[in-house]
Amino acid sequence: MLADSTPRCYRHRYRNSGPLGSTRKIPIVLCRLVILSSVLAIFPAQGEVSEDYYFSDLPVVLSVTRLQQSISDTPASVTLIDREMIRASGALNLPDLLRFVPGFQVAFVTGKRAAVTAHGRGDEYARDMQVTIDGRSIYDPAFGGVSWQDIQVDLDDIERIEVIRGPNAASHGSNSFAGVINIITRHPAQQQGVSLRSSFGDGHNWQQYGRYAGSIGNLDFRVAGSRIEDDGFDSRHDSARTGWISYRGDYRVNSDETLLIDLGYSSGPREEGLTGSLEQPLREAEHINHFQQLRWNRLLSSDAEIQLHIYHNYQKKDDHFTGVVPGLGTLALGYGFDSHRYDAELQYSSRLSDRLRLVTGFGGRYESAEGIWTFGDKRRSRRQYRAFSNIEWLPQRDTVFNIGAMYEAYQGKRGLFSPRFAINHHLNGSHTLRFAASRAYRMPTLFEDHSQIVLYRASDMLPLDHIFLTQDDLEPEEITAYEVGYLGKFPAQGLTLDVRLFHEQIHDIIANIDNLQILNNNGITPLDGAQSYVNDGSIMIGGVDLDLKYRPTTRSLIHFGYSITETRGEQLKRIQPDGSLKPLDLEVCVPEQTFSLLGSYRFDNGIEISSSYHYIDPMEWLYDGHFVPVRRRWDLRIGKQFNAGDVDIDLELIAQNIDGDDVEFYNFTERVDPWVNKAERQLFLQARFNFR
Repeated sequence: MLADSTPRCYRHRYRNSGPLGSTRKIPIVLCRLVILSSVLAIFPAQGEVSEDYYFSDLPVVLSVTRLQQSISDTPASVTLIDREMIRASGALNLPDLLRFVPGFQVAFVTGKRAAVTAHGRGDEYARDMQVTIDGRSIYDPAFGGVSWQDIQVDLDDIERIEVIRGPNAASHGSNSFAGVINIITRHPAQQQGVSLRSSFGDGHNWQQYGRYAGSIGNLDFRVAGSRIEDDGFDSRHDSARTGWISYRGDYRVNSDETLLIDLGYSSGPREEGLTGSLEQPLREAEHINHFQQLRWNRLLSSDAEIQLHIYHNYQKKDDHFTGVVPGLGTLALGYGFDSHRYDAELQYSSRLSDRLRLVTGFGGRYESAEGIWTFGDKRRSRRQYRAFSNIEWLPQRDTVFNIGAMYEAYQGKRGLFSPRFAINHHLNGSHTLRFAASRAYRMPTLFEDHSQIVLYRASDMLPLDHIFLTQDDLEPEEITAYEVGYLGKFPAQGLTLDVRLFHEQIHDIIANIDNLQILNNNGITPLDGAQSYVNDGSIMIGGVDLDLKYRPTTRSLIHFGYSITETRGEQLKRIQPDGSLKPLDLEVCVPEQTFSLLGSYRFDNGIEISSSYHYIDPMEWLYDGHFVPVRRRWDLRIGKQFNAGDVDIDLELIAQNIDGDDVEFYNFTERVDPWVNKAERQLFLQARFNFR
């Protein structure tokens, strides 16, 4: 168990050190936004604004209610990351793209293994965030969260990413607790031909990617593969190699019926561990992931559609090791596991009248996990059945009601009912106010429910001590959220502004604790207690998220994301040997302010320059994570596109962390060999060739 490396007085010294100081300035921020909106409405933009912008509607999104809706009609705030923004960002992986979402925090646990959370309270597993690819959840049922480095999707194959900021269990079920990230990939018909890309940079960091997309009759298909190598942090033993291959086929049965088949496989070794740690020694672990997905759509009429969606996810981690401990001999330990998720869902959507639309459906899921090192000698499993409905009702042309709910029945757990109610009022064609209330849950992962990591004597596999042991029957976490939102479009200025005021109350927190009362099995105690999970604690998080996109000219883009929060709450941290309880103040786990700024411009000669800046106030990462000070990151990208006959060539030079080293996730300095992740300056060269 890792020590708590930062004194509380040190943490609070940084608490109000951000650029705007205390959260008492939230009203000031709101006043400034109102003033900014008024000024922009009065003064025209300087420069050339695309004529399309004046007449284009706001983007249509799919993820919030499962109905296609204008972003001004949705019952939640949505950050849309489109292809233009993906290119301008210079991001080389998905987690780096999510740094632009207001209120999101991203840190790398190892060189490629990322932790992504919204409004803090995160550890190396984003258990409260639902992530889907073309509707398929990639949430791991064993430990929770997402293995970002094992996703068999390249950034070049993404059409857009819809990020729902706030609970969305009414549409996506439990674990849509802090939000939903829906990654929508490009249709193969949009990518006909061959594409090759190669990138390399500091730290033996390189990637090779290839894709072929074509058509055979009514079938459009894409075959893609990639090979990635990275030496990770200079201060860590965390080199990684990953190879993946994927296939997507879209078949048009007839004018009313389509079929999608999606397959993917990835594998590779990863260096793991911390110098001098008994529980996390230096070692290499092998990872294998694969999935299969089938989706059938049929138009029943011009106003009704039915969809059947089936998928299977598999994840395997081969990770066990031995070590010598003086006085105890050679000991064996491991964190390996296998997990499966099978899911099937039937959905029906219909326009019942000019002012009423409905989507409803039901589904079932089976999840399992096993591993002698992590779950003992038993396979742990869970069944889930669910039913959902969402209604969009327009009682008046300027008012939209969104009413939705999902009920989930879990094996061995109480049923969960997650409702949502929202009213969107259009002040005019460009300005909308939104009022929403919702409730959502986070179901414990299989590991949280059944953790059983045991230290063995290697000679005879005799159990010596528990590293992890869950003893309680855990309840799901519960969140009740209220928000007031404003969405404004200012055509004369080329600007779109989304402001969200939110209040979230979370109860029954599933806390990872040090339980020093858990004794070993046979009187030998190489460790001091064990880690466990209990329901203990609550937290209130309130604040403001701001998402601004500005197009001063057709050649330029500015995106600004900002979040400021106020937090109160605590959860259990440790049960002392004498039975006394030590709490954790959760205020330090939620950064007061985060913001990101992206700017991009394309010159007449085709050269593009873009730059981004990210800022996160001090925060403490939970579980094995540590307190980290202010993090600032400045990236720069220079690109040039040109063609040579039938080949489109795209060259990019990308510089990351220009402003110097930042600490991410691990920051334990009280050792001879400190555990510190330092993100250093890196330079990458990337070349892309598209053969038409």
